[in-house]
Amino acid sequence: MNKYLQQLSLWIGALGLCAGSVLAQGTLRNEVIKPLAAAQEAIKNNQNDQALGLLRDALAVPQLTANEKNMISRTQAVAALRAQKWKLATEALESLVTSADVPQTDKRPLLESLINASLQLKDDARVVKWARQYLQDGGANPAVHLALVQALAASGQHAEVVGVMQAKIRMDASTAKKTPEPELRTLALSYRQLKDDAGYMNTLKLLLSNYPSKPYWAEVLGRMSQQAGLNTRLELDLYRLLEQTDNMEDAAEYVEMASLALKAGLPSEAVRVITKGFAAGVLGQGAEAAAHAKLRTDAQKKVQEDDALFAQLEKSAKDGASWAAVGDVHFSRQNWSAANAAYAKAIELGGLRREHEVRLHAAISLVQADQKGAARQQLALVSGDATAVELAALWAILAR
Repeated sequence: MNKYLQQLSLWIGALGLCAGSVLAQGTLRNEVIKPLAAAQEAIKNNQNDQALGLLRDALAVPQLTANEKNMISRTQAVAALRAQKWKLATEALESLVTSADVPQTDKRPLLESLINASLQLKDDARVVKWARQYLQDGGANPAVHLALVQALAASGQHAEVVGVMQAKIRMDASTAKKTPEPELRTLALSYRQLKDDAGYMNTLKLLLSNYPSKPYWAEVLGRMSQQAGLNTRLELDLYRLLEQTDNMEDAAEYVEMASLALKAGLPSEAVRVITKGFAAGVLGQGAEAAAHAKLRTDAQKKVQEDDALFAQLEKSAKDGASWAAVGDVHFSRQNWSAANAAYAKAIELGGLRREHEVRLHAAISLVQADQKGAARQQLALVSGDATAVELAALWAILAR
């Protein structure tokens, strides 16, 4: 807003400076110059309502020339914007941007001011009309593109938002630019209004990739957990991401993650998660306190049994499957280097029934060991299972 006023004020200053020469050339008549000059002086003294009154006198002069009308409209636009009389500002600015006598180079900043005034009026149709004109004329102010898509969304033209934003995303990608977050959020809203779940999810992932945040992680993971065709074997990995992004919040999540770890034969991970839940004051409270305590006791007992068997498992490991199992135990104990070494042996030996899981877990262990370059290489090799590939893409965001 201030930028637009400043630009128009520069024009007012220029008009004041050249008034004498304009009069000498006979471009403006004395009966126009007098109220116009007085209005400009009033604007300088922040007397905008008085300026608007003087400009009404100037407009009342009979048989105004195109040049006189434009000079008055420019001054009127400044005074109206400063006085926050948005309707009058839009009328003055529209007369300028549609005038054949206003140079094209002047019209771009005038259009920016017109779009701003239309926004203040909450006139979505006007915003769309003039924003389209501005962009068509080669205007590059990113705020105008945002105003266009938000006005389209506000007026219920969600399919239009999708079309405009798909083109914008392609253009941004071609120039290695990040599409602005507010534009992507507007696109997500429009997909939601159109009940296009795939489009909404893809936009969420784009937001997450470019502007990672705890709420985006929570929504992406929450929606992913409800997707049809989710590989339930990888539910534990969903919870691992939930924990990694600081989105484990309620007792049910801690209990479910611990239960999934126990089901996978990884009691050390279950104990760690349960201990974390108790330390956070989430577990051990209310009506479920006794059940939480029992879960912890059961998990601790399983750890003791696991410890007795693990040394023998690691010593006797010979094929890919047994080394993958060794890697999983080290992973559950957060021994990241040992886990990755075991997974590397498993991949080298081959013969894995679920190679996508091993590669995913190997990559996660590399992320946790802060070997992010190697992790990205391993994540790129995850294939053969849609859920694993999706999880790999999400871990790749963290690996950046």
